[in-house]
Amino acid sequence: MYDNNLAQAIEILHCVDDAIDILKSIRIVNEKPVVATRKAGVGVGVVEAPRGILYHMAKTDENGILIDYDVIVPTAQNQINIENDLKKFFNENLYKEEKELKLAAEQIIRAYDPCMSCATNFLKIEWDKK
Repeated sequence: MYDNNLAQAIEILHCVDDAIDILKSIRIVNEKPVVATRKAGVGVGVVEAPRGILYHMAKTDENGILIDYDVIVPTAQNQINIENDLKKFFNENLYKEEKELKLAAEQIIRAYDPCMSCATNFLKIEWDKK
């Protein structure tokens, strides 16, 4: 789980090499802009983002006005796995000091590379020593 930073660094090098190849092969062509017609509909976009798969869904009315929009971010998709990993970790390590437990919990969460707002002030542990 903790080797993801190394894996991401290797992936970045691979992406840079691919980007260089793509840029070398681009042929610029003059094209006319696409004129969209207004009509009701639903559009879905799926993109591989740095933290995982990012889903977008948009609905428009008959005037082409946006009436609904939804985004599912990678952090939300990883939430159950983060919680399961934390539960397993705590169940196996409750004998350790609170400071050590908190640090390890932070490392587990950050291994999933959550978005900045999720990674900041994300961990508040209430210790119940019964």
